[in-house]
Amino acid sequence: MTKKIQLNDEQWRTLEALREALSKRRPTHSIKVSTRLRSNGLVTTDREGTSVLTDQGLRRLNQGR
Repeated sequence: MTKKIQLNDEQWRTLEALREALSKRRPTHSIKVSTRLRSNGLVTTDREGTSVLTDQGLRRLNQGR
């Protein structure tokens, strides 16, 4: 079982914004991603410098608030 990382409101909204932007194929450069989301493996950067959700980030979103 995966540990449920506790997120504050801003971090949660960031994950939701990334999911929405990626699903609509919009750029994510303007979405500010905290170091905590990156260090916990929820968000990474692709070769073009775009912030993207990892599989772990998607799982965390699916766990719910």
